[in-house]
Amino acid sequence: AIEGHMADEDKEFKDELDESEEESSGSETDTDSEEEEDTGLTENQNRLLYLCELHSDGGRKWMRKPALIVLIYEGIVANVFDFDYAPQSDLIENRRVWLNISQEGKSDIEFLREEELLAGLQKPTRSYKPVTCYQITKKGMGVVKKISRKDKEIVHEVTYMRGSRELLEAEWDGNDYWLQSKSGYRRKSTITDTEDVSYVSSAYVPQCLRYGGRPTLSNAHRAHESAVNTNQIRDNLDEVITLNSVSIIVAEYVPFGANQIVQLNNNVGSTERVQGGFISPDVDDNAGGTSMTDDHDLTSVDILDYTLTHHINFEAEIRFQEESGVVQVETFGVSLNAE
Repeated sequence: AIEGHMADEDKEFKDELDESEEESSGSETDTDSEEEEDTGLTENQNRLLYLCELHSDGGRKWMRKPALIVLIYEGIVANVFDFDYAPQSDLIENRRVWLNISQEGKSDIEFLREEELLAGLQKPTRSYKPVTCYQITKKGMGVVKKISRKDKEIVHEVTYMRGSRELLEAEWDGNDYWLQSKSGYRRKSTITDTEDVSYVSSAYVPQCLRYGGRPTLSNAHRAHESAVNTNQIRDNLDEVITLNSVSIIVAEYVPFGANQIVQLNNNVGSTERVQGGFISPDVDDNAGGTSMTDDHDLTSVDILDYTLTHHINFEAEIRFQEESGVVQVETFGVSLNAE
């Protein structure tokens, strides 16, 4: 009878233990579901919104667009964002610079604005060109509360100084962007370090712009030179695009008149017996001297056809020194005319 009574007590104790474990398991599941509550956004958009929330300081600050572009790039390199990026010319404090900009990141910023999760502000600058600023909205703060702790911790890797909770802010020093904290820590961003890949190009001038002269030369026989494995890409590439027989034309209106065309023809040697040659970007400070040295990369110009006051067509081969293992055969067709 005593053994039966003890067995009954053990059974009751086991049942109570099972119930407590189920309750504990249920509470953990509820906690997980709260952290992983669906925000209706993609993983990249969740992380981007949280990044903006950190720099908005609860809606008290505005984050400038160039600084956000820098942090997005740093996040791509650190595998926080699954975006692609490419070099693009931009104007920073009246200076034209090349930056590694993510178009996908910019698209997600606009999407967050469309959903009224971010507010936009246009603020004028000393260069009279307004800068766009962003700030998280109350609606955005509500969405941030649903973002999982895992995503937030991943964003912390790029927004905070390592080992602390000090925000890293992007600062422009006139030449480069730096990530720095209030305590004095700073490191240089590589957003201005554009990456090189190997390629071979040939000069092209549309036939409707030609006035006689020889045709442009093709470098198709040198295409195999670009098949090298060396590149400077820091991102993980996951797309392959194959194109065939592609011609790229970049057109721009320049206020040229007949006088400028005459001067250009004289400068590149169109009127000389032997036309063209090398052109240097360096300014000769001693034009009356005997000899000189030029350490700059040179551009080779070959005249195709010209009229003294109306137009000039020429091939330009860019001979910049590239990093070891990178092959770039850069030959462009250039056409200028004064209508």
